Amino acid sequence: MKRMKYLGMLLSASLVLTVHPSVLMAAEATEGDASEEYSDILKDIPYADDGEEIHTLDLFGTQSYEEATPVIVEIHGGGYIGGSKEINTEHAVFYAEQGYIVVAPEYGKVPGDGDFRDTVQDLFSCYKWIGNHAEEYHFDLDNIFVSGDSAGGFYTLLTCAICSSEELQEYFEVEVPDYEFTEYVTSCPGTDILALTEDMESYVSQAIGEEILSNDELMSHLDLYSNVDASSFEGVYMLTTPGDVTTGSEVIKFDEYLTENGVEHTFVSYEATENDLVHVFNITKMEYSESQQANQDLVDYMNSLLK
Repeated sequence: MKRMKYLGMLLSASLVLTVHPSVLMAAEATEGDASEEYSDILKDIPYADDGEEIHTLDLFGTQSYEEATPVIVEIHGGGYIGGSKEINTEHAVFYAEQGYIVVAPEYGKVPGDGDFRDTVQDLFSCYKWIGNHAEEYHFDLDNIFVSGDSAGGFYTLLTCAICSSEELQEYFEVEVPDYEFTEYVTSCPGTDILALTEDMESYVSQAIGEEILSNDELMSHLDLYSNVDASSFEGVYMLTTPGDVTTGSEVIKFDEYLTENGVEHTFVSYEATENDLVHVFNITKMEYSESQQANQDLVDYMNSLLK
């Protein structure tokens, strides 16, 4: 009942809220000005033993605690084709200042570093690294959240799907971590990957290329609507804004899908009250009052689920 209690809290805060979720595609975020006074950051730690820069991560908050501490895995966006862990530094610092250890992985981009399967394997290597280094960095494996925005939001939801499907684990050739993720939270996430195949003239589709997008087997295994039962997404959290022309319609579509299937989840849409809100506003414009509210609501939600 914790989740339903939390929904009431959001309603009392005058947010547009229903039991819903979703979104797609991606947008390049801009690198924020992380708190210069925040120093508890460990940069470019390898999570794979291959010397590849794309297989590194940043840690926030590990030096501040001597006991097991809840963890947020922060998956950055960038339209599947770009972006870097650095663009989410300010958001990661915010999470860390709320009492979490943050793991911010770099991962391979499509198509330069491979196709979507390679990206999935990168992320699951990071998840495995977390389990293997829990004692060293004080990770509380009973409280691990995955947070992603835009394309990172899609990978967050795909992680959820893969963790509930042996068939997907076999296809992507990954092993689920030895711990269970507590929940999945997303900001303006991508959800309908097949939309990329419907507009092959778009910038992102052109960049990814027809060879990948015409691979029906691959694309069908990426489709969040067809690979797992809708109930696999129970509890997922998604936020958006009416001003999000990049993935907003996809959020609504996925929200309706989960609602029609009776899946309990959280959908929050933030109206612009003082500022113009666009795609991933709470990541790229953290100084906005609406962003501060959205990010605090994310933390409050995760706090409500801590074991």
